[in-house]
Amino acid sequence: MNPALLSLLLAAFFLIHCLIGGTQLVFSLPAGALLAAAALLSRRLPALGAATVSSRCLLATGGVFSYLLVRAAFSPVPYLARADIFLLLACLIVYLLTALFLVTPRQRMLVVGGLLVLGMVHTLVGIVQVADGEDFMLFGFLRAPSGSRASGLFISPNHFAGFLEIAGILALSVVWWSSRKPLIKVCAGFAVLSAYAGVLLSQSRGGFLCAGVSLVTWAVLSVRTHTLKKSEGRSLFAILLALAVLVCGGGWFTAQHFDLQDRLATTFGPDIRLVLWQGALEQFRSAPVLGTGAGTHLYLGRLYRQPELQSDPIHAHSDCLELLAEYGLVGAVGMAVFLALHAFNGWQAIGRFARVLRVKGDWGGDELALAIAALAALVGFAAHSFIDFNLHIPGNALVVAFLCGILAQPSMSGENTVPPPRLTTVAARWALPALGGVLLGFAILTWPGEYFTEWARIGLRNEEYSAAAARAKRACRLDPWNPFAFFYLGEAHRLAVPQQPEYVGRQASRAGAEQAFAAGLRLFPQDENLLVRRGQVLDGLGRFDEAEASFQAALAADPRLEVLRQLYEQHRERRRD
Repeated sequence: MNPALLSLLLAAFFLIHCLIGGTQLVFSLPAGALLAAAALLSRRLPALGAATVSSRCLLATGGVFSYLLVRAAFSPVPYLARADIFLLLACLIVYLLTALFLVTPRQRMLVVGGLLVLGMVHTLVGIVQVADGEDFMLFGFLRAPSGSRASGLFISPNHFAGFLEIAGILALSVVWWSSRKPLIKVCAGFAVLSAYAGVLLSQSRGGFLCAGVSLVTWAVLSVRTHTLKKSEGRSLFAILLALAVLVCGGGWFTAQHFDLQDRLATTFGPDIRLVLWQGALEQFRSAPVLGTGAGTHLYLGRLYRQPELQSDPIHAHSDCLELLAEYGLVGAVGMAVFLALHAFNGWQAIGRFARVLRVKGDWGGDELALAIAALAALVGFAAHSFIDFNLHIPGNALVVAFLCGILAQPSMSGENTVPPPRLTTVAARWALPALGGVLLGFAILTWPGEYFTEWARIGLRNEEYSAAAARAKRACRLDPWNPFAFFYLGEAHRLAVPQQPEYVGRQASRAGAEQAFAAGLRLFPQDENLLVRRGQVLDGLGRFDEAEASFQAALAADPRLEVLRQLYEQHRERRRD
């Protein structure tokens, strides 16, 4: 057993979930440092899974992740690619740790136990959120007003549901298929109810549909397993009865909850997702083979937005379409091959496990429970990725990497397996500590700047403009490649203008803001926020021709945003005066 690796992995999961799922890079990097430490530590430990890990899965993983990392490294705006680069490195580390080192049923069941505890904590927080209706969050975080919808430790109900649909399937497999003691199965049964109650509290329509997909997949895999074990009759009845109980319980809860009924009534009606998907498809058509680059949907989503969409389309609300748009057909096909090979490897392993159990006369086993859970959860989560962006949330993406690691090496101890080609195993073995070193360096270099940038944003939110300016200046010194640090610095100066009692002071604040916005535009020239704010302070400085150029660039970057046109008209009025 590798207690250090196991402890670091669990600590990383708990930390990133407590920090709102790592939604922003500043909240992801501490967990990334823990994963990097585990990867570096693995160099001195035996890779127990090297003899049984699927070489096809390793080759597919190496191929698609290498392409994604290289494409991200050559993206048009380097800073916007940071989140993807971090996520790819962190997911690779979790995957390789699971496939090569944390390979015993006990180790993996301990990780599953940790995830189930996390799921119950999420649901508990969600119950408090629904009960008080005041958008309660732990640790002082804030979330957008969500009414009666729960989001747990995350800030989005959809991402909360995405995690719990995985936790529910993991717990259900422990109850039905594992060889754990009755008390543990009872606790896992409570985790099942907790997870699906949380999905209901989220009121996420995508969460409902995809939780159903994962449950149906689990039932199909379970029936197949019982058939191979020659025990299909009573087992099939019991599986259907268990699913009926869950469905009836969900139906009863829905009948008591009017807000939930309203959301379900619009499940198949008009949805803003359709508008977002149109923009993502337009982005894809502009660079169909290699894509437009990591993070580019942030600004190209604005360029291709439909008139009815006036909110900022930060994500495409579909991991699949955003992958297609940013990484092209090469990335999308590579990811499809990656998922298909892992699913096929899990499917084959489940069949082998069932036949071995039939010979032994056993009911189930932990390896079988893990394989069925991983495959069913992966299918459900993949379906969710068509209609949401859960894989852009590191807290969820790392759990999916853990599932894929199980599917790459699901072997039951004692099987007669043929080791993969030595080169494949050796390459994966050496890649892990190398990835850890890269991720640790990445975290050390970027976290201080990200930290002060986040504090500058909080200072602006709290209208503490002097403090925000000081923090933003420090962020700019620590990380001169972060355009948002310069944006917050410029905003702190711009918003402080009315507080200046004299004309000279007001103009000095405007000049400082203009310099900061100009520095940010050198790093991120397509950002309409920087362009508009620079145009506004240039108006205040009387440099109307430069302001006109800045506004025109903003209109070219986002031609269908009504607020932007209103700001441009205000600029024209100031120019006429």
